[in-house]
Amino acid sequence: MPFTLRDEGGQILLAKGQKIETQLQLQGMRNRPKIFVEIEQTGEGVRAVMAGLSELNRVDAPIKDFYKFLNVKEASKVVEKETGTLSQRWGDVESKLGGLLASFDTTSDFQEKIYALDQVILRLLNQDPTGSQFLLFNRSITHFEGYSVLHSLLCAALVNDLAITFSLTNEERRSLACAALTMNLAMTHLQDLLAQQKTPPSPVQRKVIDTHASVGSVQLAKVGVTDDDWLKVVALHHSPQSGPDKLLEWPRLPRLVKILQTVDRYTAAMSPRKSRSGRTARDSVRCVVLPVGETKHDEVGTSLVKLLGLSPPGTYVTLANGETAVVVRRGLKPAEPWVAVVLNRAGQLIAEPKLRDSSREGFGVQNTLAATAVKINVNMELMLKLIPRGVLV
Repeated sequence: MPFTLRDEGGQILLAKGQKIETQLQLQGMRNRPKIFVEIEQTGEGVRAVMAGLSELNRVDAPIKDFYKFLNVKEASKVVEKETGTLSQRWGDVESKLGGLLASFDTTSDFQEKIYALDQVILRLLNQDPTGSQFLLFNRSITHFEGYSVLHSLLCAALVNDLAITFSLTNEERRSLACAALTMNLAMTHLQDLLAQQKTPPSPVQRKVIDTHASVGSVQLAKVGVTDDDWLKVVALHHSPQSGPDKLLEWPRLPRLVKILQTVDRYTAAMSPRKSRSGRTARDSVRCVVLPVGETKHDEVGTSLVKLLGLSPPGTYVTLANGETAVVVRRGLKPAEPWVAVVLNRAGQLIAEPKLRDSSREGFGVQNTLAATAVKINVNMELMLKLIPRGVLV
């Protein structure tokens, strides 16, 4: 912890520098109605104190009136400078989103805090779109724990990437991204539990699943979300869709709902559960490009393939020469990504991943693999350094 946590009586719950070691300990913290930190240990607190002192001096007020000029709420609106590696910064976003979703009903300015998080996500995507795609996909398809937050984060990143494709205004983009971040608000804990559960959902769990969209929208409104598109997209993100063939001709709200539904279905298909392996990238593409019962290609699914290729960054493939590799970015053609070899032809882990262009003879993608079929943990920082950046020609 970067600061000391205290209860309402000032007793220390967790000292600065200590770790939350177990899931039970974490849940105990989350169940507390209030947790306090010492103001001088937070960036927001320091900014508030400095701003308060400046205002105190400006009006020449006595020091005893300092508390009148201390406004932590305003200071919290200042965006802190993002530091650390790309994976560390995405980890910070993941932690902040997890905290907001876990305490949404006791969080003041919930809408503003999600808006602020949306801006951080947008900056990270703009700074390194290729690395961000790799990192989010790989974590989402290889981790059981914290599935709900990771899934929402990946969906938010993808709808941001699709915003230009579908000519969304900035307001529409923001509403859609915030809906993606909060669409499973009413079942965050259950979604994490189901990812670890080996049995089908119970009748009680099924009821929560079936009602979470409408319940989540109501809960968001109760905590002060006034963005109508955001609320409606959350409420409708599991509803049946129909309409004209060309999505750009759809009315605004159905278009936003359709984009999120397709992204949600595509990413969920690849994510593993204890009850099943995640689908391969190829199977996941099929389920969104040509859904069951449809005769025409889905426009959002097709756009995802154009954006990510047939095998998204972070997913696994076997090459024509027998090597196993992780996709690091889209190639010039959807079926010819850049990959990093992680297992040799004998299935043995290699000391240092090797970058391959699968468009070259002998290195073509032979099969896509579910992440659970590749029993390795990639070195994220090393992989991020391997990824070719810029425009490929």
